[in-house]
Amino acid sequence: MREPTLRKVAYGVAMAIAIILVHFINARIYAMPPIFALFLAIFITYLCISLIKKSDKFDQKISRTKYNLLNALVVLVLFIAYYTIAK
Repeated sequence: MREPTLRKVAYGVAMAIAIILVHFINARIYAMPPIFALFLAIFITYLCISLIKKSDKFDQKISRTKYNLLNALVVLVLFIAYYTIAK
């Protein structure tokens, strides 16, 4: 595996933001059909990733430990937000 970069972590954050946003809209604002929610999450993720690709700030190399810790933090926040919205 190549050296971990901040860009890879940012991709995970973009995906988490899309999932949280779509789940919030689905649970609190408008109950969407599942296929529409899926396509909306994919579209938001695509937009975020295209913005990340345009920025050069995310090309910084980080240590493997920091990479794993940041990814674990993203997953933890994703679970907490998902179940908090569901209540």
